[in-house]
Amino acid sequence: MTIDGIIKQAQELSKKNWIHAMHILQNAEDQHPDEPRLQTTIADLFITKMHYQSALKHYLRALAYEPDNPLLIQAIASCYLAQRDYRLALVYYLRIKNPSEDILYNIGYTQALLGKNRDSIATMQKLLTRLPNHPFVYYVIIEQYYELGETDEALRYLRQARQYCGENMQLSLFGGLLFSAKGMHMQAYYSYSQAASSGKIKNPDHMIRFASSALNTGLPLEAIRILQDAEGQWPYLSEIYVNQMRTYLYLGDVHKAKEVLMRARKNVSRHSPSLRLMEERLKEL
Repeated sequence: MTIDGIIKQAQELSKKNWIHAMHILQNAEDQHPDEPRLQTTIADLFITKMHYQSALKHYLRALAYEPDNPLLIQAIASCYLAQRDYRLALVYYLRIKNPSEDILYNIGYTQALLGKNRDSIATMQKLLTRLPNHPFVYYVIIEQYYELGETDEALRYLRQARQYCGENMQLSLFGGLLFSAKGMHMQAYYSYSQAASSGKIKNPDHMIRFASSALNTGLPLEAIRILQDAEGQWPYLSEIYVNQMRTYLYLGDVHKAKEVLMRARKNVSRHSPSLRLMEERLKEL
């Protein structure tokens, strides 16, 4: 049987019997060790089972025979990315000439994961010229400017994203985060409220900021409600309790603050410095 025939047979068989398909390909590999198509097909089969390390070994063997094959280079980069080896993933992504939109996104995303904020922004800005309506490109840019502490630039891209993509939960969360960082509490509360109206907020940091913006906007009872919701989701996080106690003390309700402290003692295994300080403060009241 020809190499093409073996590959086609294995691909069809893999839908029902992955092990048998792999056995056929490995037997063929023993007979044709210099055939890159067999190496690539074996690697592709490993990918279907998310065996990235095994797939990588065969993609690299194939690349030795086809060093400029962009599909192989992309596959290798994606394997490294899946294994969280971001440095090598970026090395291979950058080898691809004339990268597609998907590759450009992966480059920018990998740069972000490596803390290369400026490089990531530059890559994503280039991608925006091709995909001005793609929300995920804006997400990465906004995150990078936030990481750099450049909230005004982050807000500029947030406004641009809303213009091109419309409002969604993620952009509302970014709005809450950025306005909160700038101390613009009313705008932060409004943005977080928009996010909450779209679905459950599943990040404790956002919930704590949401509650803080409510308190600073003059809505302490709303802040407590938000923090109680957060406590239900993350009962092991000390800062949620600390913020509840602060809010109750703001209201002058020492009894409720001490009730929160009792729950914190029960649920939090490692007390943060702020929780210990709050505990000492409540002992004096």
